Amino acid sequence: MTDPQPKMIMVGVELFTENFPLPADVYTRLPSGQYLLVGKKGEKSNFQSLHMTAQKKAELYVRGTDYDAVIQFNLALAKTAVGKTEIPTNLKLNLITGLADSAINDLVDRKIMAGSYERVKQLSGFIKDTVSQVSDVDKLLDLLSKLPKDSASHGMATAAISLLICEQMEIQSKPTLEKVALGALLHDIGLKEIPDAVLKKPRADRTVEETTHYESHTMRGVEMLQELREIPSDVLAIILEHHENAIGMGYPRRIRDVKMNPLARIVAVANYFMELLHDTSGEHLAKTPDEAIYYMETTLGQPFNKQVFAALKEVVFAHRRV
Repeated sequence: MTDPQPKMIMVGVELFTENFPLPADVYTRLPSGQYLLVGKKGEKSNFQSLHMTAQKKAELYVRGTDYDAVIQFNLALAKTAVGKTEIPTNLKLNLITGLADSAINDLVDRKIMAGSYERVKQLSGFIKDTVSQVSDVDKLLDLLSKLPKDSASHGMATAAISLLICEQMEIQSKPTLEKVALGALLHDIGLKEIPDAVLKKPRADRTVEETTHYESHTMRGVEMLQELREIPSDVLAIILEHHENAIGMGYPRRIRDVKMNPLARIVAVANYFMELLHDTSGEHLAKTPDEAIYYMETTLGQPFNKQVFAALKEVVFAHRRV
């Protein structure tokens, strides 16, 4: 088989749970560049029998048209597993792997970041490892599994963008990066307690009461996570302040830049940028990365922390200059 059409997408072996049916045909790539079918859709996964997968050196691929089906199957399986105590935690963490791979590959496709497969796995692996270190990881995964897919995917994409901003800002402390990743991933966890009727209504059409109820998701998220052991205060601050901005026109407390948690400043920028790309508010047409930067800088008058916004622009534009 020569270079196939549509394109092939590399995927991690961890997306295929042993002895579960494959959601798509799976290939490996030979040194010649040809693709060899190693698993047919509907067959039980048995990739651990392959010598190279056993050594974690496998290069597995699916057709681009099948990629979303693989991710959705993985997420559905993980969500089913989350509430079952007999299922190992590492299988439940496939929920994070699926979300991370999907969100980060979307950033690569949108040309927001230059990404080799190794780069994608580096980011998604860091986020997964960060979540796995939470003491009440099963409870945390249960909360994530009950979020609407769009909210969970948005959280993961926001985490990835936040880490890329940190990279541009030369923030290298692992504990700090872990707090940013976890806070960004969980920033909208409070939406779980907001009725669908409010969530699906464009902001411009909401009543004052509905707007107040929606904006309470920041505090609700903090309250939900306070029940978990050892959630750092910086993570709770990110969740509370991710809708604040530098000029004091955000919510819930309308605080200015100087009073915001430094890590919340990063996630606030990443969150708004990702909202513009996916039109989560119902207020705007979904924008390209360039249009989102222009909108934040020109239409809004750049109401965010200057250093963080400059780092976001570097994330979006720097690799294009190479």
